[in-house]
Amino acid sequence: MPPLHRAFLGLCLVLAAGCRPERAPDGITVLLEAPPDSLDDRFALAAIGQRIGQLIAPGLIVFDDTGAPVPALAESFQELSPTVMEFRLRPGLTFHDGTALTAEDVKATYEGVRDRALQSPRADRYEPIEKVEVVNDRTLRFHLRRPYAPLLAEMTLSILPSERAGPEGVALQGSHPVGAGPFRFESAPDDEHLTLVPFAGYHGGAPAIPRLYFRVVRDETTRVLELRKGRADLVINAVSPAVLPALRKEPGLRVLTRPGTGHAYLGFNLRSGPLADVRVRQAVCHLIDVRPIVEHKFHGLAVPATGLLPTTHWAYAPGGDCAPDAAEAARLLDAAGYPDLDGPGGRPRLTLSLKSSTDRFRKSVALVLQEQLARGGVAVEVRTLEFGTLFNDIRRGNFEMVTLKWAAVMEPDLMRGVFHSRNVPTEENLWGGLNRGGLRDAALDALLDRASQASREERRELYARAQERVGMLLPSAPLWHESSVAVVSRRLEGFEPSAHGFFTPLERARMVAP
Repeated sequence: MPPLHRAFLGLCLVLAAGCRPERAPDGITVLLEAPPDSLDDRFALAAIGQRIGQLIAPGLIVFDDTGAPVPALAESFQELSPTVMEFRLRPGLTFHDGTALTAEDVKATYEGVRDRALQSPRADRYEPIEKVEVVNDRTLRFHLRRPYAPLLAEMTLSILPSERAGPEGVALQGSHPVGAGPFRFESAPDDEHLTLVPFAGYHGGAPAIPRLYFRVVRDETTRVLELRKGRADLVINAVSPAVLPALRKEPGLRVLTRPGTGHAYLGFNLRSGPLADVRVRQAVCHLIDVRPIVEHKFHGLAVPATGLLPTTHWAYAPGGDCAPDAAEAARLLDAAGYPDLDGPGGRPRLTLSLKSSTDRFRKSVALVLQEQLARGGVAVEVRTLEFGTLFNDIRRGNFEMVTLKWAAVMEPDLMRGVFHSRNVPTEENLWGGLNRGGLRDAALDALLDRASQASREERRELYARAQERVGMLLPSAPLWHESSVAVVSRRLEGFEPSAHGFFTPLERARMVAP
């Protein structure tokens, strides 16, 4: 029996054997697979930091499970012209420190994030904003340099008190964040522990959960055992499908799932080496068969992907044809200068490295990809790294191939962030660009720039062309779209998982006696 199978069998036996539950502390404990890179939305690049940040300091709007923008701190919003968007704040908003939240704070937040002295990796996203006009305490208008269709996607930025919005407030916001969200910061004794408490002044009413404990547990087996022992109450998208059947049998736990918007992919570094040749990237893609992975690894909790956007998205269009085809892969490798000199079973045509996280499930997927590529003569060295190290390597282009996923795909302008030449991570943009593979293509850039300024119907056509172009260039191989999965203790009631994996449903949940 393979080692990974033995590990999962051992875990299931531990679960079946049972152990005496221990009472959790006076609150709900949420387990994380990695620490947040930042709780300040202006600097957080990883999903964990962004999602905890939403609980502390929300933005003007948020996206619902269908991907539609809905009011958050804003009560309403309307487009006055193609270059003017007006927002009206909810009445009586207050920050956690008791001060009133007004349009001046919103203006200061957006002016601050655009200030190069702040050094926010998100600064470039707000370049289309010419100025923010305060009409009155509750009303403000964003004036744009040009029509900018994805503006609402950038209105999720955390709103901060004006005195914290500039460079001089970064240290204080980083050590003791303040916002107007449902939970306020209480303590963070180290990078792996964080406590939030309800905010009585929240516009939606104080949450019913008396305290939220976030705790980092990097090992999946330990996360599962903590759930089983009653020392944890919630894990979102951090338990592999293989152990879910055992968890479903636990009387103290519930497994909740819903179709998700996340996108898993095999990323390529296009800057140099064999993968700079599109024929090699295409060959690798033709050697991958995601169907057995989706069926046997995800047990139905994922669907094969054809590109960044799921088929249910309004802007979806088929991309390139990357179906499994060993003969076509061999032809492409021959043409790229990597012939099979000694036939099947001989030396590999070429050798590549693949980086993945140390998560057991993600490593097992990487090993399946390794096996599939080896059948086509491509040897793969799998290297597993702790997520913080892995993420830093990806940002700085220190990889050949990498397995990763976008936690949520809502606004199709994400394509511009991921594939536009201007968004290649560099020291100048503080390694915050999302085009981590280093794709540079003027034709694709032009399509994505046009789509950012067009009407919805025009955008649909432009994004269809862009997806076709991405399919030809293949900066990454699409793998699958994963379901959103939450493992919830019986002490946490009223929690429904977000399609995007957000923590925001916690504001509507409640804690009950065990």
